[in-house]
Parts: sequence; C-alpha cells; structure tokens
Amino acid sequence: MNTLILLHGALGSASMFEKLIPYLQDEFTCIALDFPAHGNNAEMGEFTIQAFAENLIAYIEQNHTQKVSVFGYSMGGYCALYAASLRPDLFEKVMTLATKFAWSNEIAHKEMAMLDAEKMEAKIPEFVKQLQQQHLHTHWKELVLQTTFLLRELGNHPLLTDDCLQSIRIPVRMVLGDHDQMVSIEETVHAYRQFQNGSLVILPNTKHPYEKVDTLMLAMQIIGFF
Repeated sequence: MNTLILLHGALGSASMFEKLIPYLQDEFTCIALDFPAHGNNAEMGEFTIQAFAENLIAYIEQNHTQKVSVFGYSMGGYCALYAASLRPDLFEKVMTLATKFAWSNEIAHKEMAMLDAEKMEAKIPEFVKQLQQQHLHTHWKELVLQTTFLLRELGNHPLLTDDCLQSIRIPVRMVLGDHDQMVSIEETVHAYRQFQNGSLVILPNTKHPYEKVDTLMLAMQIIGFF
C-alpha cells in the first residue's frame, strides 16, 4: 500500500486530518505529521519554511525506503513543494490545497496583521481555545508570534519562484476553493503553468479554512490523483 503523508497548515496540527483519514485508509498508509513546535511535536528549532521542509526530508529519509506521496494544506503544500524541489528522489507525487504562491512584503504584512494575539483573544476566543488544545508543547501566543516571523520571511524571500516550480518534474496537483479569499485563482493558475507535470482542480463552494472544505469531496480528489 502506498504511503501518503498529510501536512497541516500554519497554526494547524496533524489532528485536523482526523475526519479525512478514514476515507483514505483503505487506499493508503496515511501518516499525518506535526511540524516542529506544532501539535504533539516537541521538537524546537528554526521556524521557517526551509526548516520545516528539511524536517520533512529527514523524516522520509529515516522512515521510508521508497518514494512517498504528500498532500499538504496551505503552508503544508508550500513546504511539500519546496522539499520536492530539493529532493525529488524522495517524492512520487504532491497535491496541495489552498496553498498561497504569491508572496511579497505587502501581502505578508496583510496576513501578519490578522495574527495579533490580543485581538484574537477578544474576537475569536473559540479559535484561541482550539489552539491551546491542539498544541501541547508550544504556548499558543508563541506559536502565533513565530508564525508572523515566518510570514515576514516569506514576504521578503519567497521560495517557490517560477524557476523553482519549473524544476519540479514529479506530478503535482493543485486544488483551490472557488471562494478562497486568501489565495487567488490567478496566482494559482500562474503557478500551475510553471509545472512540467501539473494539474489544477477548483472545488465549488469552498473557502480557505480547512474546516470549511467538504471532507468527502476532498477525499475523492486525493484518491483520484494518488
């Protein structure tokens, strides 16, 4: 049975895939990973896309003798593609969902503005409670702060440039919700056109937050691609 690694997005954890995995487990050996300092992962270190990608590469090297496929949501998809650009020998296929490719200082600061811990406590207390429950080894405020630093670095130095995407030769499928307010269809189409072996799917009536995605519809897309 083929191995499918599932990667969460920023501020997320492997637990977000609990409802998805039952739809996939007859087809794949599913492994949901926590990035360092997220979820149940107590490993601490540099909080960057590069470091997370290297962590993924190290996990695959240490635990798998054959190529793996990866599904990544949002930041998880970005990390997966960057890792595949560095070590294509480890990856069979990659699918991304709601991954943002267009980064600049202006875009990064816009996203960072939404990660104000005090405002989050006041305006979205249920989400804050969820962060507290999901992340066992990192205080939620520290996680938010480190994520803002990650976004700032991404705005200063985007990693998935056109040249980088063009270097990826494995099959890549990009999935985006038609009502995603963070990731535009235009930037996704532009990225899709850079891949040598890419495909693109638009999900109807779907917003950016993972919990807003129809789990069965997503599972069918994953099974159909991998």
